[in-house]
Amino acid sequence: MIYERKDFQELFKSAVGRELRESVPLSRFSNFKIGGNADYFFSASSLKELMAAVYLSEKEYVSYRIIGGGYNVLFDDDGFRGLVIKNDVQGIKKLKDFKVEALSGTGLNDMIDFCKEGGLGGAAFLAGIPGTVGGAVYGNAGAFGRSIGDILDEAEVLELNGKRTDVIKLKKNQMGFQYRKSLLKEKPFILLKAVFKLAPESAEVIKKDIEKNIKERKKKHPPWSVACAGSYFKNPVSDTGEKIAAGYLLDRVGARSLKKGGAAVYKGHANFLINTGNATSKDIRDLAEELKQRVKKRFGITLEEEVVFIPAGG
Repeated sequence: MIYERKDFQELFKSAVGRELRESVPLSRFSNFKIGGNADYFFSASSLKELMAAVYLSEKEYVSYRIIGGGYNVLFDDDGFRGLVIKNDVQGIKKLKDFKVEALSGTGLNDMIDFCKEGGLGGAAFLAGIPGTVGGAVYGNAGAFGRSIGDILDEAEVLELNGKRTDVIKLKKNQMGFQYRKSLLKEKPFILLKAVFKLAPESAEVIKKDIEKNIKERKKKHPPWSVACAGSYFKNPVSDTGEKIAAGYLLDRVGARSLKKGGAAVYKGHANFLINTGNATSKDIRDLAEELKQRVKKRFGITLEEEVVFIPAGG
């Protein structure tokens, strides 16, 4: 453990009600299966625990990072100097007017199943996307030309103001949704829960939509057994506003044949980087950098990472 506050464990237990874990390998919580040890680690199972852990970290100037399902992230080989909080705050309930409220640590596919059983349509396009509701809203996840921001009605967030924290509600038009982007990436907000506006539809129709969408995803996505964080780069947008498939650009520069150490480009689709068994975070980032340079040289386009790298220093 590099970062150490001898009193922090005691302070945390007093404030949150449960103990921290120390020197926890982050590779266990990453779909890349990569990452060194976090000095401190805590799985929050209620909004009260989540907010208390954040408040104490802010108050004591301890670096922290909140994670969901461990998808779309790449941890540092050196781990994390501070506290990693895993958001395991789960729960879904049906509201009036065909709305559903989901706590931020709820599995995205759990919410989709809940909607199917309740005859609520409009979310099936998200089927098969891994991770949590919080992570999906944070990155405005989507597929088939739609994004989760399209169906969000309202978000409840924890706003950080120095040593103060406030819980506020934001409507859809306040969330700053853009392609793979939301206000949560720019402001000191932490999503607590989200309300989605859906529409009545038969469970059978929803089931068919889910199955169709999952089948389409399987055509290009690596199987669950492959250590991968999902699409590595965002699809760039042209001057005319048209999205250009990053996979197409990467194919044109010979991406599928490239490797760096234990990192490789997935043979089935050029926009997926995989851990072949012993990859380091540096291997992944070095491979990504070479891909970016090749695309820049050939097309004059700078690819932007969709996968978030979390450095050891926070």
